[in-house]
Amino acid sequence: MTRDRRDALLDQDWSAVWETLPEAPPLVARPKTAQITLRIPTRLLSRIKAVAAAKSLPYHALARAWILDALRTSAPPVNSAIADEPHAEQLNIKLDNESLDVLKKRADVLRRPYHRLAREWIEAALTREEESIGIDPSLAARPAIKDLMVLLLHSPGRRGDDAIRGMTRLQKLLFVVEQKLASERSRFYAYNFGPFSEEVNDAAHALQLAGFLTGSEAVTAQPPSFAEIIATAEGRSGQDDEAEGQEFALNERGHAAAERLRKSSRAYDQLFAYIRQLRQEWDTASLNRLVDRVYEDWPNFTDKSLIKGKVEARSVRRRRS
Repeated sequence: MTRDRRDALLDQDWSAVWETLPEAPPLVARPKTAQITLRIPTRLLSRIKAVAAAKSLPYHALARAWILDALRTSAPPVNSAIADEPHAEQLNIKLDNESLDVLKKRADVLRRPYHRLAREWIEAALTREEESIGIDPSLAARPAIKDLMVLLLHSPGRRGDDAIRGMTRLQKLLFVVEQKLASERSRFYAYNFGPFSEEVNDAAHALQLAGFLTGSEAVTAQPPSFAEIIATAEGRSGQDDEAEGQEFALNERGHAAAERLRKSSRAYDQLFAYIRQLRQEWDTASLNRLVDRVYEDWPNFTDKSLIKGKVEARSVRRRRS
C-alpha cells in the first residue's frame, strides 16, 4: 500500500459504514468447551453418585444434564438446604461455551454468582430424582466404606499402633462401625464367616492402588491383567487367603489423606473421634474374642456362618470359666 493510499483511507469518514463491518476474529481461538468447578458438600456429592449409580450414568454427565435442563426451562433460583455445610468436595462439569455464557447471563439477571446458581439447580434436580427413584437421601449420604476404613486405620489400636492384621479383623471392625452408626440397610450381609461386605475388599484394594497403605505405591491407570482380575474377583467373594496374613496400615501419604478427610468438615471430625473410641473398645488382642462379640451382638448376621457352632462353643466355655 502506497503512502498516499494509506493517508486517503485514514482521512475518509467511515461512520456511515462502521456498523456494517464484520467483527474482527478473536486473537486466540476459543475452545469448544469450558469447565466449571463447583465446590459442594461431601454429603451432596454422595447423593449425586447414588442417583447416578441407580440410573447407570456417570455422575458428572448427570449433573451437567441437570444444569442444561434448568437453562432450557429458565428454572428459578432455589434456597439451598445445605448452604451452611462445608464445601469440601470438588465437582468439575464441562459445558459448551454457549451454555456457559447463558448460565452467566442468567445468574447476572438473578443477582447470583453463576457457580452458586448451578449448585442450587443441581440440588433441586437431585431432590426430584431421589423422590422419583425412591432413594432415601440420608442413606445415600452415608460415609463410604473407604472413608470409614481410612479413619479406622488412622486411629490407634489398643496396642498403640494403627495397623490392623488380617482381612477378617478389618471386616469385623468396619461392620461394628457401620452398625453403631446406622443399623438400617446395612452394606454387610450374612456369609460363610459372619457379616461380610465386598466393599471392604474393594476399599482396601483402592487404598493400595492409591499408594495409601504401607508397602504400596500409587499406580497409573492401565488395564488390569487377567491375573489381577481373578485376584480381585476372589477378594470380593471373600476367598483372598493372602489378605488374612496381610497387615493393613496407612503410610505417610495415607495418614495425610486421613487428616484432610477428618478436617474437611465438623461431621467427619466427630466421626473420626467416634471411630477411634470404637476401635479402642472392640479391637481386642484376640481375634476370636472380637468375632465372638460380633456373633453375640448381631446374631442375624450369622445364619449362614460355617463356624457358628465353633463360636457358640467358645462363648459357652467363656461363660462357664
